[in-house]
Amino acid sequence: RAAKIAQQKLDTPDAEADFYRAKLATARFYADHILSQAPALRSQIIDGAADVMTLPETQFDLDRKAPALA
Repeated sequence: RAAKIAQQKLDTPDAEADFYRAKLATARFYADHILSQAPALRSQIIDGAADVMTLPETQFDLDRKAPALA
């Protein structure tokens, strides 16, 4: 949506071109590098849930300190 608005603003003569070019570049980066990972991340989350759910509830205690490594 922001990219579409940025492109429309660039098409007007009084647009702040640098600002809207940066918006378009950010949108392209997000689409290329972040959104493209969504299917793989979804699979990792869904497929990995069974393993995590085998842990006892006490393993999720955020206040518990990890044992010292030797």
